[in-house]
Amino acid sequence: MAEADGKTPTRIVHVTEAPLGGVVSYLEELVAAQIEGMPDTQIDLITPEINLPALEQLHGPNFRIIGFPMKRGSARDLYGLARRTIRHLRERRPEILHIHSTFAGAAIRGMSPLIPRGTKVVYCPHGWAFSRQGSRKMQRGTALVERALSLVTDRIVCISEYERQAALDIGIADKRLTVIDNGISPRDILHEPTPPQPGAPRMIAFAGRFDRQKGFDTFVEVMRQLGDEARGVAVGSAIVSSDEMPDLPGNIELLGWQPRDEVFALYRRADLLLMPSRWEGFGLVAVEAMQAGLPVFASRVGGLQDIVLDRETGRLFTPDRPDEIVRMIRETSDQDLTEYGRHGLERYRAHYTAERMAKEMAGLYRELLSQ
Repeated sequence: MAEADGKTPTRIVHVTEAPLGGVVSYLEELVAAQIEGMPDTQIDLITPEINLPALEQLHGPNFRIIGFPMKRGSARDLYGLARRTIRHLRERRPEILHIHSTFAGAAIRGMSPLIPRGTKVVYCPHGWAFSRQGSRKMQRGTALVERALSLVTDRIVCISEYERQAALDIGIADKRLTVIDNGISPRDILHEPTPPQPGAPRMIAFAGRFDRQKGFDTFVEVMRQLGDEARGVAVGSAIVSSDEMPDLPGNIELLGWQPRDEVFALYRRADLLLMPSRWEGFGLVAVEAMQAGLPVFASRVGGLQDIVLDRETGRLFTPDRPDEIVRMIRETSDQDLTEYGRHGLERYRAHYTAERMAKEMAGLYRELLSQ
């Protein structure tokens, strides 16, 4: 995206209702880069209280984080978030309101007449709701809502080219869309790929919510079929209900949510990352693994198709096909894994840095403020 002339905003408000997971990782990277790159800008982040420990490293003289109680799936809490946000906007009068995720986007933009004049509304769905698995009626309904709300949005940030094309397909105007790929900061542990240990069980990593979207049940079935050939290490937890957890085979270890540096250290030890997601707007975990030189085996869905290059940085497979995944893992040699990891690290360095993401976002803000 070309960098536009225009002023740097003096006040930015970020808002999300999403608990933990990829949206929070995205905000951690973006807001940290904005605090450093725009030191004179007041940046506020309104987020559920459950996210506060994961974001505690964000700090700066002009940064403020505002937590609120949010029960997942609660329409009452979502309405409360929208009212709180509108009140905050009318008190602070920011130039940029940047909304993250579907439900916050719908609730707050649904109150667009109350948003102060002069505040530019930027919205990032982090994966379109109408692209998720579900009934056709639900998909059509959410598509109609997104198309209508796009008319009161100054710009929609698509986190992958796939997401942009999906928006065009339902009739959202191209002029309202900008693609800015996610990015992550380099870590001290950044390194060239380490070859797998011949003859040892392969360590297969999983990171994310233990739910249907992320395909945790598929991961469990793959590990069950591999048996003594592999051991699985899963970072994350069941956000909605632990009652939905499938029975685990003995070759899976659950670590819970971990600090990001610990996750990167795990990626250095693992042989591959498995992402059997049923839908993804982007798939930030894949980029994090590539940064550590770890091959990514992922579903051929959403933004993962843009990130993972089949037989170059990993493998792509059909969702809900554990037999296919097991066959791919068994057919992939140690040499192939080493090459996939090396190419993935090169791809991260070329396309998915936080510095590039923050620079493009700042350019978008300036473009909007110059209009």
